[in-house]
Amino acid sequence: MNSPRHPYHYHWKKRTERPQRVQQPRRTFDAPDYREMVHPESTGTESTYLRKLIDSRKRVTVTMKTGERFHGRIRYYDRDCFSVGLSTEKRKIFFRKENVSTITEE
Repeated sequence: MNSPRHPYHYHWKKRTERPQRVQQPRRTFDAPDYREMVHPESTGTESTYLRKLIDSRKRVTVTMKTGERFHGRIRYYDRDCFSVGLSTEKRKIFFRKENVSTITEE
């Protein structure tokens, strides 16, 4: 017997298998270099190096970001600056670390 369809009668389809998902390759991000992530001040290497230069009284060349060079011995260092006793004159100059490009031993 055919029964009349009720307006709320649902016809269920037979379930079919889902199509397989295509695995997307994982996105890899270029991780920054570890040395760029950690500031030298927080590791203690900067203060150790400057303390070594002070104790050994080695002559250094300080190159500024503007290209100027100063020759002398490091006398004092701080979190933000350090001083160099110039070899040509009998005075000290304070340099802010943010303006220094390199410090090289002679």
